[in-house]
Amino acid sequence: MSSPPSNCERLATCTVAAVLLQILGLSLFVIGFFPVKPTLSGLSGAESYRQPTSPGSVEDGRVLAPDQRRSLYREMSEIPPQFDRLVIMVVDGLPAELVLGKGNKPPTKAFAEAMPYTQFLLSSGRAIGYHAKAAPPTVTMPRLKAMVSGAIGGYLDVAFNFNTQALLEDNLVDQFYNIGWKMVMLGDETWIKLFPGLFTRYDGVSSFYVKDTVEVDHNVTRHLDDELLSNDWNLLILHYLGLDHIGHIGGRHSILMAPKLKEMDDIIKLTHKSAILHQDKTGSRTLLLVVSDHGMTDNGNHGGSSYEEIDSLALFIGLEAGCPNYTAATQNSALQIGTFID
Repeated sequence: MSSPPSNCERLATCTVAAVLLQILGLSLFVIGFFPVKPTLSGLSGAESYRQPTSPGSVEDGRVLAPDQRRSLYREMSEIPPQFDRLVIMVVDGLPAELVLGKGNKPPTKAFAEAMPYTQFLLSSGRAIGYHAKAAPPTVTMPRLKAMVSGAIGGYLDVAFNFNTQALLEDNLVDQFYNIGWKMVMLGDETWIKLFPGLFTRYDGVSSFYVKDTVEVDHNVTRHLDDELLSNDWNLLILHYLGLDHIGHIGGRHSILMAPKLKEMDDIIKLTHKSAILHQDKTGSRTLLLVVSDHGMTDNGNHGGSSYEEIDSLALFIGLEAGCPNYTAATQNSALQIGTFID
């Protein structure tokens, strides 16, 4: 006849059961806190097109018959674009507050004086600036995905940020490529990993050597004169990392911040004046879009959901002062791209 279990055996059994319950609870928490969004691969086209209707209409969102959908899609696709070329300048980690101010107050004197040309563009009506709300996690890879695809990232993307994979979801860059745009990328190599094989020319730099605040940006700017003189691209992406690195080293009030803002202002001035010359020579119009992927705290940190971290910049710059067509075009773009940034 077997003897009853001893106290030690009961204690061991209870301990094992408690550990298993703890593992189960932790697993459920991780699955709930780090949900993995299923990837919907493929690009949208005529098959997913819906008839445009006025908001609130009873026919809003009505799906057309296949032949009607294809016909209307072709008709809408033939509408001439407002701009012939697009320059996207990403200043990594730039809080909109440093350029646009906060709460109807202008930016501090030091930051405003560091970007005189940008402030001139805003005051003269050549530029329209917005505070764009970046959804957390406020790190580069998920923010770039959000800007080009509208996908909302999860905190698991923080881990994926260190091993970026190709973006398979519908996005603007792939759509531009499919309509024959020639694209050039200079700067953060995250773009190259997200969109392998799509760029006509590229020169990427690593974003993880945060002690470097000079060469990461010089590696972009050294190509800029040649690219601005070139006529073989439709989209030019410039991704500057130095300002974000300065934040990590010394915070947003670092003594290096104002000189870096002045450097970015000089790049905006060079690009804008080059676009004006290009328009005078060829008649083609260029839209310069200056954005940041996220902001930063006073200590230079980012990744969370505080106001300082989600306060990112969306600055649309045209070529003429007070031009109604440019104003209308940039406002329309702001409404559309705002859905990707928010």
